[in-house]
Amino acid sequence: MLSIENLEKQLKSGKLENLYLLYGEELFLLESSLKKIKNLFGETVKGINFITIDDTNCNELIANIETPSFGYEKKLIIARNTGLFKKEGKRKNVEISNLKEKISNYIKQNIDIIKESVILVFVEEEADTKQELYKTIEEFGITCKFDYQKPVQIISRLKAICNAYKVQIDDNTLKYFIECARN
Repeated sequence: MLSIENLEKQLKSGKLENLYLLYGEELFLLESSLKKIKNLFGETVKGINFITIDDTNCNELIANIETPSFGYEKKLIIARNTGLFKKEGKRKNVEISNLKEKISNYIKQNIDIIKESVILVFVEEEADTKQELYKTIEEFGITCKFDYQKPVQIISRLKAICNAYKVQIDDNTLKYFIECARN
């Protein structure tokens, strides 16, 4: 699992992987990283080299991976809130379990095809780290959990932003700023 900071460094350097799982509660940072991935990818044409998947059409994921992106080198697929990574309760949904297994096996067997023609990004609210699909993505791609930031981390980020704009601010003012923003 990659830390948020390391993922941001990797994206800032312009390095784009082929398989991502981004999940967690810190939506601002998660969406920022997703936006950076989209910007690094370049021009997107919906339906041609840019596909969005959700819980209503996640069974079409493999077909979308296999369909060539006409006129483009690669295709960006963003699978958002598919439910594929949620922890299963006592009563398993057989259809979803089979789909998870099918996607996991497909990734394992066709990772070379994926690396050649697709950038696949899963964006989820939560992910069960014990399931097979999670482990497959961790093995062949990048997983990153976006936890809520601690005040120290927020102060560090705010300082970096202030420095970028050449604004001097001390820690106590930043702490006060964070306190006001939370209320």
